[in-house]
Amino acid sequence: MVAPFEPQTLLGGRYLLEKAIAHGGRAEVWLATDTQLERQVAIKALKPHSQQDEVVVERFRREARALAVLNHPNIVPVYDVVDDRDRLYVVMRYVKGKRLREALDGQRKRSGEGRGTISVDMAVHVGRSIALALKHAHDANIVHRDVKPANILIESDGKVLLTDFGIAKSMDPQSESDLTSVNIMMGTAKYLAPEQVQGKPLTGRADLYALGLVLYECLAGDVPFKGSNDQATAILRLQRDATPLSALAPHVPHELVPVIHTLLRRNPDSRYSSGDEVSLALATALTGSPDAPPSAMGGVTAKSPVDKRRAHWPDPLLGPPATDS
Repeated sequence: MVAPFEPQTLLGGRYLLEKAIAHGGRAEVWLATDTQLERQVAIKALKPHSQQDEVVVERFRREARALAVLNHPNIVPVYDVVDDRDRLYVVMRYVKGKRLREALDGQRKRSGEGRGTISVDMAVHVGRSIALALKHAHDANIVHRDVKPANILIESDGKVLLTDFGIAKSMDPQSESDLTSVNIMMGTAKYLAPEQVQGKPLTGRADLYALGLVLYECLAGDVPFKGSNDQATAILRLQRDATPLSALAPHVPHELVPVIHTLLRRNPDSRYSSGDEVSLALATALTGSPDAPPSAMGGVTAKSPVDKRRAHWPDPLLGPPATDS
């Protein structure tokens, strides 16, 4: 049996483990110090029991390879891949911040209404950042397949990053198989595109649909499709369109609503064709200008009033305080 990690363990003669900072069903993430470069890093490793599953191990290797070819300011970068102590692990940039899932859940608890939302400005910022990250991945023939709030990280300065390419798949039909078992939907039920539910070949537009679901949740306070179980939740999007966002979130600018619903069209060919097209549509809806370039944070324009106001907000995720005019 592979031994579990422990604090103060030196991996690969270089990475000194400090503490576990995240756990999943198959993997765990540790905060560590790169003793050669004297910087903090995040180390993602399979849990000991997962090391016994050859499919899981191979999928983990493919995630590392997929990330190694991606270099974008809105994607968490990989620094190193090491096989040591009978365990494979990936060394990544340590992101100081929180997951979008945490932000929405925190707002849900504070609201007392069972709904967790973020500001319109911040939702557009998140949308543009992830859209540009997806554009880069799709250009590399990689479809993420699991875009959701838990896989979106937001730093304290507002920078947004996409992470966890654990079930990413090449869109190249000549590539290696995707290790997917028959009749098993890959992804998270609440954020699947219709074509994922149907088991059809995927393009980057499946990720854009998932991004539409994330933005809908950020603005309405919940996802548009919820069933009694994962299968029912997944099938609902095949049977009907999302409830109009304007009915649930009347505060959302009317220019922004059709952008979200275009992302959520059931026919992939009716959605936006690429992440940069989504980014421009979001910019136009918020600023009125399709030429607004992304800022250094990867979101709304550096010269827009949004960025100037954000610098004075107590929490960039929650938006302006109630007294902000």
